[in-house]
Amino acid sequence: MSRSGAGPAHLLAERGGVDERASPSWSPPRGARPRPLPAVARAAPLPAAARFLPRPRARPARAAAAAPAGPSGEMNTVLSRANSLFAFSLSVMAALTFGCFITTAFKERSVPVRIAVSRVTLKNVEDFTGPRERSDLGFVTFDITADLQSIFDWNVKQLFLYLSAEYSTKNNALNQVVLWDKIMLRGDNPRLSLKDMKSKYFFFDDGNGLKGNRNITLTLSWNVVPNAGILPLVTGSGHVSVPFPDTYETTKSY
Repeated sequence: MSRSGAGPAHLLAERGGVDERASPSWSPPRGARPRPLPAVARAAPLPAAARFLPRPRARPARAAAAAPAGPSGEMNTVLSRANSLFAFSLSVMAALTFGCFITTAFKERSVPVRIAVSRVTLKNVEDFTGPRERSDLGFVTFDITADLQSIFDWNVKQLFLYLSAEYSTKNNALNQVVLWDKIMLRGDNPRLSLKDMKSKYFFFDDGNGLKGNRNITLTLSWNVVPNAGILPLVTGSGHVSVPFPDTYETTKSY
């Protein structure tokens, strides 16, 4: 094979792997047809449709872990911890209050009561609380005996006791008048033993309904004042009927 027909690989092998055509002083031999340098590989152009495809977005770099906030930006500040403690305390107190109520809500609060009347007097006087007409005024002396120990428990703060008189007249089917009352606190002596007690409030009728009345009933009742819950009204299991005299007691003049 002639030298002029040798390929680029043969020339590179003969000349120690260096292409002499790359030198600026090199010129082709006479009568030899110059050969072009090998073309540099170029990337094929993209199709027209591929130019409008969305380019993939680069993933955002992960943010570095934030440094712990200063005293003004901390989540576990003294105020937030106090708020959590206060909310927890309220929840516990609400649960205890409901438990205190529900454990005593259905307890029986009535106890036996003994009432005895030793003296009854009746007068017809001018009613200074009304239209200045003469009305019946009764005076009752009574004894009360009751043991209220079983009523007091962890949910009872105090008892409001009151003695009432109930009767009917021609004008009213039911009349109720409070004659005496007492507040019994927790820690007081729960055994009630009263002797020769007089009416604490005036026993006035709005007419002449006390004279000769045979169905006047004295009853001891009480309101239970609890620490939590409702205020039940309880009537003692014991009452007494008192007949009033048919005549008025005249006031002595001196």
